Amino acid sequence: MGFVLAGRVLRATWNPAGGLRYHLRARRHRTRAWAPFRAELDAWLATWKPAARTLAIVGPSGGYCLPASLLARFERLLCFEPDPIARLILAHRLKQLPGNREVVWFTRDVWVTPLLRGGGSGVPAALLTPDCALLFANFLGQVAFLVPDQRWPEFAAAWQASLWPLLASIPWASFHDRVSGEIAPRLPHGESGAVRLGDEQIVALYGPDQAGELLDHRATELLPTGARYAYFDWPIVPGRHHLIEGVLGLS
Repeated sequence: MGFVLAGRVLRATWNPAGGLRYHLRARRHRTRAWAPFRAELDAWLATWKPAARTLAIVGPSGGYCLPASLLARFERLLCFEPDPIARLILAHRLKQLPGNREVVWFTRDVWVTPLLRGGGSGVPAALLTPDCALLFANFLGQVAFLVPDQRWPEFAAAWQASLWPLLASIPWASFHDRVSGEIAPRLPHGESGAVRLGDEQIVALYGPDQAGELLDHRATELLPTGARYAYFDWPIVPGRHHLIEGVLGLS
């Protein structure tokens, strides 16, 4: 049992979708290089006002990009985070919030692994309550790195079948990697719109020589159409930019 637990901790810590490398990046770049992105994201999240007492956060990591003003609105937080380092960092941040709230931790992967094994619904029962809102915190743009390429169509179909009916009945939001590349997209300040930008419009945000260098994170395959969209440049490290797509759901 000890070896199994140790293996889980190591897999979470060195997860290709985040883990220790991401914590080191956040420690180095969060205060200065990430500041403009975080400010724009904070302002956008401030416009999301679900009438819910509980907020479920999928993939919060250490909360580096989550504004305290958002977290403090809710009486109960459900945190889906398998990375033990992230949980320690986020728990410390949550203790500094004003007021009291219940925090429930989900330390196992209950989103990707159950669907890959074919035995899970992909929707945790904790979300099936009328007073719960759901936030995917830069999680969906990393899912493709956790699923073998040959199984992606099967996985995406199972994900849609299990999750999309839930998203039709509860408030939800997501910010995630749409594409990434070596240069910044040419975004007007606070680029937003009523509809999602199509692939050709995304490519147009970059120079023609850079279009072939973009990595599609496939997040849009995991979400139904939202109500409002926004786009942000996240200079995650020098020489690497992620185009973040924000989506507010229909509920």
